[in-house]
Amino acid sequence: MSTLRIRDWRAGVRDVLGPGERAVVWVQGCSLHCRGCMVPETWSPAGGRAVEVAELAREILAVAPLDGVTVSGGEPMEQPGAVAELLAEVRAAGKTVWVYSGYTLEELLARQDAEVDRVLSLADVLVDGRYEQARPEGSGYRGSANQRLVPLTGRALPPPGAPPRVQLTLDHEGRLVVVGVPPPGFLARFRGALEERGVALSADRTWGAATPG
Repeated sequence: MSTLRIRDWRAGVRDVLGPGERAVVWVQGCSLHCRGCMVPETWSPAGGRAVEVAELAREILAVAPLDGVTVSGGEPMEQPGAVAELLAEVRAAGKTVWVYSGYTLEELLARQDAEVDRVLSLADVLVDGRYEQARPEGSGYRGSANQRLVPLTGRALPPPGAPPRVQLTLDHEGRLVVVGVPPPGFLARFRGALEERGVALSADRTWGAATPG
């Protein structure tokens, strides 16, 4: 059985990292190490946890309602075989697929890697390119202005001019989880607004410069 190393996955994400009601899978392992990445904890290939692809697919597809699945990271194209297996299950169930990669579409095609090509064939939308800290985007779905939203099938496209959306949730352990692409300075402003209301928010690293990778 194939396994996929992930940081986490989460359902109940609406119009964040793709349109509609989605589940998001954050894979573990990324060798790009973009400066300013919001999730450097996903860099180490030894981090996270290994899950059986078939079991993960069953858990995700048991969620209702569910329009689609988004795979982010980490870097999905560093585990293309297992990611492709997961996406095949998702597409077979009629769900849409978004994939975030720090590699451009041209770089991925140049690999001439059958597993990478299969991931691309199963994705409806690819959001590609490295995160560039000096080029904050501040608009929907992209972390920096160089990144592209590449339609691969014509399905699951967001409406034109879609604004950035961020979802904040408290998980079962009481942790605040930020999902999405925060506009520049959002996290610092959010923390300040809480402090003005007497709520102290501690973090294991500085929020002010935190931006998605």
